[in-house]
Amino acid sequence: MANFNTHFVVAASASAVVSGTLLSMEVVEPTQAVMAFALGTFGGLMPDIDSDHSKSIGIGFTVVSLLITILAVFIKSSTYSIVEMLVMAGVLFYGIRYGLIGMFRKISKHRGMFHTIPVALIWGVSTAIVMHLFFGLNALVSWIYGFMITWGYMVHLILDETYSVDLGNRRIKKSFGTAVKFGMFKNRQQQIHTVIIYVALIVLFFVAPDTSLLQDALFSQEAWYNFMDVLIPHDGRWFIK
Repeated sequence: MANFNTHFVVAASASAVVSGTLLSMEVVEPTQAVMAFALGTFGGLMPDIDSDHSKSIGIGFTVVSLLITILAVFIKSSTYSIVEMLVMAGVLFYGIRYGLIGMFRKISKHRGMFHTIPVALIWGVSTAIVMHLFFGLNALVSWIYGFMITWGYMVHLILDETYSVDLGNRRIKKSFGTAVKFGMFKNRQQQIHTVIIYVALIVLFFVAPDTSLLQDALFSQEAWYNFMDVLIPHDGRWFIK
């Protein structure tokens, strides 16, 4: 299992690559790219919500919760009054840092359902819904933010799984298979929880914003040309402008 610092650095790096690429393709604006980076980094820490109350994890969640709160204030700065923004910031920060995270730490078991792919998808879809319905963002940006949460989450799970393989001693650790999984099926209670998770995911997709803008922005022929244009220097001049 990777430690907190490794998860933070890898999630931040992976999120920087994706958010930077989206910015270069002009899919998002600079402020939105920063928000996407923050959400991706936060997603990279979320699977450890259910871990022990270590000092480093506590500090990490505090920093990321504060960053998300600040960015949310920027989003609403043109529509909310100062008092409204202060109230929103307080509710959002304490809601994320001590409410949401604290609640899931109490009700979950480490490497339980939180370390599953459907839960990673649930967090992403839920983020898209919240951004679209409560923050008034368009469907494209909402889905990008949701994707970044799931992206960071999956980076965390994959990183934990790679630490289950000891290349030096050429062996597979007992923890192999506990980080990336599609559900838990050892007993009836776990099976019921897995079914509930999948049902919830299906319901959320029905409530989620329309995906047509996302498909046009990321999977159209124009999007492919834009990606190739920013992938390498199209004029062949490397580091010379």
